[in-house]
Amino acid sequence: MQARSRSPLRSAGWWGFAFAMPAILLFLAFSLWPILNTFYLSLFKYDLLTPKEWVGVRNFARLPADQVFLRSLKATAVYVLGTYIPVWGISLALAMALNAKIKLRGLLRTLYFIPPMMSMVVVSVIWKLMFHHDGLLNTMLMQPLLGHPVDWLTDERWAPVAIILMSIWKETGFYMVVFLAGLQSISSQLYEAARIDGAGGWALFRHITLPMLKPTFAFVTIISLIQGLQAFIPQWVMADGGPNGATTSIALLIYRMAFVWLKMGPAAAVAVILFVLVGAVTLIQWRLQRAAS
Repeated sequence: MQARSRSPLRSAGWWGFAFAMPAILLFLAFSLWPILNTFYLSLFKYDLLTPKEWVGVRNFARLPADQVFLRSLKATAVYVLGTYIPVWGISLALAMALNAKIKLRGLLRTLYFIPPMMSMVVVSVIWKLMFHHDGLLNTMLMQPLLGHPVDWLTDERWAPVAIILMSIWKETGFYMVVFLAGLQSISSQLYEAARIDGAGGWALFRHITLPMLKPTFAFVTIISLIQGLQAFIPQWVMADGGPNGATTSIALLIYRMAFVWLKMGPAAAVAVILFVLVGAVTLIQWRLQRAAS
């Protein structure tokens, strides 16, 4: 009896699975397992030095009354809203300007994309020097305008503003490129037909550009909000979470609770809260995008 030959498609599928297995194993080891272990650890009292002690949901129950945690939520919300709402508008405006036929368009696109290519640590150090009491911003701008320097990184009112200004400068170029790709995917025939019907610039923007950019807006909002909720480097490098916790983001609080205060259980509980926040933002944006499409 002749043996049945194996289907080429089935063989290709198994080979594909075999080649993907290393990546799957890496994901399980370095992504899925730490997430599951964080959920598990959030139910214990643990300081890395003594055995774990089961406390159930007590770590979560204490968070609503924890002023340090509530302040970190506020600092994160101020950073996310103060940074990315302006970034959306500025990046879209720049994308529309650089999508037009202007001189040196390629050079300008390259210049605006340089900041996103730089390391966040490097950018944070540079801007920290600029925000110094005797730094460039005070000596060249604030001193002549106000008559006195501004304590950018040591004043509770100004430290969040300083980090927001740096982040806007750093992030705008990346989202400009994303919006530029979305704009270039819109057919020019739509604009030509609308102009023939007498539509002006605002009408073109409102009835063609914005509706056609809905998928791009969905991508930009999801990615930016997730990135903002997980912000850590600028808050740590520029202000070390201060002054008085004004720039202590949720991610920075998790780091301090776990590795400075050795409160691994509460730190894991805050990490779970952050995981839920990121998941909720992603789900809401995905649902809104599906409803709008």
